[in-house]
Amino acid sequence: MNVKSAIITEQEETQSIDLQELRQAISKEYEAVAQTPDKGFHFHTGRRLTGIVEYDSEWLEGISEYVIKSFAGTGNPFAIGTIVAGESVVDLGCGAGIDTFIAAKKVGPTGQVIGVDMTETMLDSGFRFVGTKLINGAKFCQ
Repeated sequence: MNVKSAIITEQEETQSIDLQELRQAISKEYEAVAQTPDKGFHFHTGRRLTGIVEYDSEWLEGISEYVIKSFAGTGNPFAIGTIVAGESVVDLGCGAGIDTFIAAKKVGPTGQVIGVDMTETMLDSGFRFVGTKLINGAKFCQ
Protein backbone atom coordinates (compact mmCIF):
# COMPACT_ATOMS: atom_id res chain seq x y z
CA MET A 1 0.00 0.00 0.00
CA ASN A 2 1.41 3.37 -0.93
CA VAL A 3 0.98 6.57 1.09
CA LYS A 4 -1.78 7.95 -1.16
CA SER A 5 -3.99 4.86 -0.78
CA ALA A 6 -3.39 4.82 3.01
CA ILE A 7 -4.62 8.41 3.25
CA ILE A 8 -7.73 7.67 1.20
CA THR A 9 -8.51 4.64 3.38
CA GLU A 10 -8.09 6.71 6.55
CA GLN A 11 -10.36 9.47 5.20
CA GLU A 12 -13.04 6.95 4.23
CA GLU A 13 -13.01 5.50 7.76
CA THR A 14 -13.27 8.96 9.32
CA GLN A 15 -16.24 9.87 7.15
CA SER A 16 -18.12 6.76 8.25
CA ILE A 17 -18.47 7.95 11.85
CA ASP A 18 -22.12 8.44 12.76
CA LEU A 19 -22.14 11.75 14.66
CA GLN A 20 -25.48 11.04 16.31
CA GLU A 21 -24.17 7.70 17.57
CA LEU A 22 -21.00 9.38 18.85
CA ARG A 23 -23.01 12.07 20.68
CA GLN A 24 -25.19 9.39 22.26
CA ALA A 25 -22.14 7.42 23.46
CA ILE A 26 -20.57 10.55 24.97
CA SER A 27 -23.85 11.54 26.62
CA LYS A 28 -24.28 8.05 28.04
CA GLU A 29 -20.80 8.13 29.61
CA TYR A 30 -21.35 11.55 31.20
CA GLU A 31 -24.82 10.56 32.37
CA ALA A 32 -23.14 7.69 34.22
CA VAL A 33 -20.75 10.18 35.86
CA ALA A 34 -23.71 12.34 36.95
CA GLN A 35 -25.73 9.38 38.25
CA THR A 36 -22.92 7.39 39.89
CA PRO A 37 -19.91 9.69 40.35
CA ASP A 38 -18.14 7.25 42.69
CA LYS A 39 -18.32 4.35 40.20
CA GLY A 40 -14.85 4.78 38.70
CA PHE A 41 -14.21 5.59 35.07
CA HIS A 42 -11.39 5.41 32.53
CA PHE A 43 -10.77 9.12 33.25
CA HIS A 44 -10.32 11.06 36.48
CA THR A 45 -13.29 12.71 38.15
CA GLY A 46 -14.30 14.63 41.25
CA ARG A 47 -12.05 16.19 43.88
CA ARG A 48 -9.09 14.14 42.70
CA LEU A 49 -9.39 15.74 39.27
CA THR A 50 -9.69 19.24 40.75
CA GLY A 51 -6.28 18.63 42.34
CA ILE A 52 -4.76 17.27 39.15
CA VAL A 53 -5.84 20.33 37.14
CA GLU A 54 -4.78 22.62 40.01
CA TYR A 55 -8.05 24.17 41.12
CA ASP A 56 -7.65 26.38 44.17
CA SER A 57 -9.55 24.81 47.09
CA GLU A 58 -11.03 28.25 47.83
CA TRP A 59 -12.84 28.15 44.47
CA LEU A 60 -14.73 25.04 45.58
CA GLU A 61 -16.02 26.52 48.83
CA GLY A 62 -19.82 26.67 48.84
CA ILE A 63 -20.21 24.40 45.79
CA SER A 64 -22.29 21.26 46.26
CA GLU A 65 -20.25 18.13 46.89
CA TYR A 66 -22.44 16.36 44.33
CA VAL A 67 -21.42 18.89 41.66
CA ILE A 68 -17.76 18.42 42.62
CA LYS A 69 -18.06 14.60 42.53
CA SER A 70 -19.54 14.84 39.02
CA PHE A 71 -16.63 16.93 37.72
CA ALA A 72 -15.13 15.27 34.64
CA GLY A 73 -13.40 18.23 33.00
CA THR A 74 -10.38 18.24 30.74
CA GLY A 75 -8.42 21.12 32.18
CA ASN A 76 -8.44 24.30 34.19
CA PRO A 77 -10.00 27.14 32.18
CA PHE A 78 -9.12 29.61 34.94
CA ALA A 79 -5.40 29.06 34.29
CA ILE A 80 -5.58 30.93 30.96
CA GLY A 81 -6.86 34.22 32.28
CA THR A 82 -8.55 36.13 35.05
CA ILE A 83 -12.32 36.52 35.25
CA VAL A 84 -13.33 39.78 36.88
CA ALA A 85 -16.49 41.15 38.43
CA GLY A 86 -19.14 42.19 35.94
CA GLU A 87 -18.00 39.99 33.05
CA SER A 88 -20.19 37.62 31.06
CA VAL A 89 -18.95 34.04 30.66
CA VAL A 90 -20.20 31.08 28.61
CA ASP A 91 -19.13 27.64 29.87
CA LEU A 92 -19.45 25.25 26.91
CA GLY A 93 -19.58 21.62 27.96
CA CYS A 94 -20.34 22.68 31.52
CA GLY A 95 -21.36 19.26 32.78
CA ALA A 96 -22.72 19.50 36.33
CA GLY A 97 -21.49 23.08 36.45
CA ILE A 98 -18.38 23.26 38.62
CA ASP A 99 -16.71 25.81 36.32
CA THR A 100 -20.02 27.65 35.89
CA PHE A 101 -20.32 28.09 39.66
CA ILE A 102 -16.67 29.08 40.10
CA ALA A 103 -17.06 31.66 37.32
CA ALA A 104 -20.32 32.93 38.87
CA LYS A 105 -18.50 33.55 42.13
CA LYS A 106 -15.80 35.44 40.24
CA VAL A 107 -18.13 37.65 38.15
CA GLY A 108 -20.28 38.43 41.17
CA PRO A 109 -23.78 39.88 41.14
CA THR A 110 -23.01 42.31 38.31
CA GLY A 111 -21.90 39.57 35.89
CA GLN A 112 -23.51 36.51 34.40
CA VAL A 113 -22.48 32.97 33.53
CA ILE A 114 -24.29 30.60 31.19
CA GLY A 115 -23.47 26.90 31.35
CA VAL A 116 -24.26 24.90 28.19
CA ASP A 117 -24.15 21.12 27.97
CA MET A 118 -25.66 18.41 25.75
CA THR A 119 -26.16 15.99 28.65
CA GLU A 120 -29.48 16.56 30.40
CA THR A 121 -28.50 14.50 33.47
CA MET A 122 -25.41 16.64 34.07
CA LEU A 123 -27.42 19.84 33.65
CA ASP A 124 -29.95 18.55 36.18
CA SER A 125 -27.14 18.40 38.74
CA GLY A 126 -26.41 22.07 38.18
CA PHE A 127 -30.09 23.02 38.26
CA ARG A 128 -30.50 21.22 41.61
CA PHE A 129 -27.63 23.21 43.10
CA VAL A 130 -28.92 26.53 41.79
CA GLY A 131 -32.24 25.64 43.43
CA THR A 132 -30.62 25.09 46.83
CA LYS A 133 -28.02 27.88 46.90
CA LEU A 134 -28.06 31.49 45.82
CA ILE A 135 -25.56 31.65 42.97
CA ASN A 136 -25.92 35.07 41.38
CA GLY A 137 -25.85 35.07 37.62
CA ALA A 138 -25.52 31.28 36.96
CA LYS A 139 -27.88 29.86 34.34
CA PHE A 140 -27.90 26.53 32.50
CA CYS A 141 -29.22 25.48 29.10
CA GLN A 142 -28.99 22.56 26.71
